[in-house]
Amino acid sequence: MFKPDLARNAHGLVRGFAFFISTTAIAFAGDVSAFPVKGINLAVYRTYRILPPKVMTKSGLQEDEPTVGPLIRAALRAELNGKGLTEVAEGADLEIATAAAAVSIPQIEAIIYSFMDGTSQGGTAPIATLSRYNKEGTLYVNFIDPRTNKSVWLGISTRALGKPASLEKDINKATQALFKKYPAIK
Repeated sequence: MFKPDLARNAHGLVRGFAFFISTTAIAFAGDVSAFPVKGINLAVYRTYRILPPKVMTKSGLQEDEPTVGPLIRAALRAELNGKGLTEVAEGADLEIATAAAAVSIPQIEAIIYSFMDGTSQGGTAPIATLSRYNKEGTLYVNFIDPRTNKSVWLGISTRALGKPASLEKDINKATQALFKKYPAIK
C-alpha cells in the first residue's frame, strides 16, 4: 500500500519527467539540411530568378499562394542578395524553386491519474489527458541550373513554420539558417 508522501513524490517525478521531455523537444526545432551537388562550383552563379513558391494548403498544393508566398520571396531575396547574387527577370544563372508544407501533429502533454487515500486502486485508469496540436512546417529551397535543368543545391528546413501569427518570423529564421550552409560569392 502506498503512503500519501510516496504517491505525491511519484506524481512529482512524473510531472518533472513530462516537463523535461516537452522542453528538450524545443531544442531540436529548426533542423536544417543542405545538399550541394558534388563537383558543382556554386561561386560561378551570379544571378537568380525566384519561381512562384508552392505552398501546401488545406485545399492542396497552391502555386503563388498569397499569404506565405510573398513571405518566402522576401526572405529569399534578402538572403540571396546578402550572398552576393543579383535578381534578374530573364536569363538568370539560377532558378530558385521553393515549397512550403505544414502539418498539425497531436501531442499528449500529460495523463492525469487519481490516487484515492494514497492507493492506486481508484487510479488505475486516467481521468484526463492534456494535449495540444503542434503546427510544424517544412521549407524547401531548390537551386536549379536552367542550362542543364538540374538541381545544384537543395536546402530543407524542418519545423520551419509554426503558428500563423509568427509566419514571417519563422520563414525568415528558417531561410537564414538555410543560407548559413550556402557559400558567399567572392
